[in-house]
Amino acid sequence: MSIYQAEDSVQSPSILFRLNGGLYCADSRYVSTIMELPKYTPVPDAPPYISGIFPLRGSSVTLFNLRAALKLQSLQEEFEDFTAMLDARKQDHINWVSALERSIETGEPFSLATDPHKCKLGKWYDGFKTDSMELSAHLARMEDPHRRLHETAQRVEQCDAAGNREAVDNCKQATLDEVRGNYMPKVLGVLEDAKEIFRIREFHEMVLVLSGETSLGLMVDEVLSVETVEEETVGAHNQLMTRSPYIRRVVRAPGQDELILELSLPDILQVGDEVAALRAAGSAG
Repeated sequence: MSIYQAEDSVQSPSILFRLNGGLYCADSRYVSTIMELPKYTPVPDAPPYISGIFPLRGSSVTLFNLRAALKLQSLQEEFEDFTAMLDARKQDHINWVSALERSIETGEPFSLATDPHKCKLGKWYDGFKTDSMELSAHLARMEDPHRRLHETAQRVEQCDAAGNREAVDNCKQATLDEVRGNYMPKVLGVLEDAKEIFRIREFHEMVLVLSGETSLGLMVDEVLSVETVEEETVGAHNQLMTRSPYIRRVVRAPGQDELILELSLPDILQVGDEVAALRAAGSAG
């Protein structure tokens, strides 16, 4: 009989946390401390899921890197992908304005998106979700200038009704100057500043220190809440979603729309015991 089977009759809350954008939880019975990630010392020749050790209340805590153990992106890789995506969306809009200028100069039809929800940035933003109120509020500052930027293509077309050729040219040039000097810099500025907000938020890791003979700390992205969870029946997908030895089952929590992966903490603690034994053997040798 497993530890979980022996204690299933005892209902206990779980600690919900984020990891690489996903929602996970850990049985609170196994967690002794929740803390910010401290300074730690890397362990030479350690497995990739062991980030290092740090002192806590007279003992040494081994840091267990859940991202590495679950074969998820590292924080650095996630940050690099996010910034690369934002840089690509910035370049899209620089190219968009250049294409509008060419259209004005040559008289050729403008063929790029005039709907702010149809460009790649708009599609990404409409589907983007974050638990960070700061990042969400910051990106919202982009909505108005981004909409106005795309609307300038229609305003340029409307300039043709301005009257004589000089009036038409002046109207189009004034519209282009407005998008270059106002809307585009605002959109690019919001995207550039979003990188730092994302970096500060995502690189503010937490540690769940587990109870047990071997002190083990789980590195997580963000601790959200403590809630009671219930097992979710997800049919044939359940076996695929819990294939990792570190995932016990799929659960739900009241007020959460997402499915939650529950960690198998006894199995993780066993890994900690094995690492501790290897370290002890290495020291003895």
